[in-house]
This record gives sequence, C-alpha cells and structure tokens, in this order.
Amino acid sequence: GPFDRFCSLCIVLNVMFVFLQLQFQGYNHGLSMGLESPGQWLDASLAFSMVEICFNAFFALELAIRVSILRARFFCNQHGIEKLHLFDTFLVVVSGLDFYLFMQGQGSRGMNLNVLRPFRFLRLMRTLRILRSVKLFNKLRVLVDTVGASFLALFWSIVLLGIVMLMASLFLCQSLADSLTDETLALETRVWIYR
Repeated sequence: GPFDRFCSLCIVLNVMFVFLQLQFQGYNHGLSMGLESPGQWLDASLAFSMVEICFNAFFALELAIRVSILRARFFCNQHGIEKLHLFDTFLVVVSGLDFYLFMQGQGSRGMNLNVLRPFRFLRLMRTLRILRSVKLFNKLRVLVDTVGASFLALFWSIVLLGIVMLMASLFLCQSLADSLTDETLALETRVWIYR
C-alpha cells in the first residue's frame, strides 16, 4: 500500500544519505591531510546528525507501527519465521544503539572512541534495508534473484580470470627477464621495465 511505498522511498533516501555522509567524511579526511581546500562543505556535521536522528526515529516509528498492527504475525506467520522482519528489527535496534553510543562517546572527553569503531561499522548495515523494498518491484525482484543465483558462476569466473591473468603475467615476466640484464638497452629503459 501507500505506507509501504513511502517507507521504501525513505529507505532509498536513507541509502543516498549514507553515501552523502561518507562523501563528507572523505572530504574531512582529505582536509586533515591537506589534500582538500577548506570551505567546500560548510560545517555539515550538525545537519548530518539531525537528519540521522530523523531517519532513526522514522524507522523506529515504522517498526513500532508494524509490530502494533501485526503483533506476533510480524515475526511469525503460517509459513514460519519472517526472517526479513527480524533482520529489519535488528537493523533498527543496532542503528539506534550505534547512534546513541557514538553521541555518548563524542560527548564525554574521557571515553576512548576506538572502542566504538565496531559500532560505526554497523551503520553501514542500514543500507541493507533497501533489500526489503525490493519486494515491491516484481521485475527488480526477478533481477535480484537472478543475480543471487549466479554468484557461484561469478565466483568461478573470477577464479578463471585470475588464472588467466597469472599466466599472462608469468609469460610477460619471463619474456622481459632477459631485458633487465641486457647491457645494450639504456638504463632508463631497464628501470622502466623493472618497475
């Protein structure tokens, strides 16, 4: 229904927000290394925090609405356990906990933020919520199922490509090995071949 479509839209917007947030973090890292010039992004940390609070609150509210309406059927139906709903609940709880712990870590000066790094990684799991919205688009669902079914073939294709690349590099190294000791070639050429 319309509520599901709106929630799917919010999931897509949340994924785009996470990408934008990662871009901002990359900019800050580049700024600290002297690779970026200041002033390209205004101090957007507060805005990112506010938007993140809104997304976390919306997803918690959505979960509460779904649980209150469906009750036990939210987690279990006649076909068994709803794994997607359990996954969604886990993501909402983890993202809320992660944001709360990170804000607590920033607020207290004596707390070691390195302890919170594993929780920061869990923020990326929020992007997996987009998998839930795929069920609304049948054609896209067929495509996702096809990609999922072809992972084994993809793995063996990567192995085959790795073997071909290894054989080509061994052939290239063997054919150029004599050039490194060839005194008739200029030193610059031999250094270029070596590198």
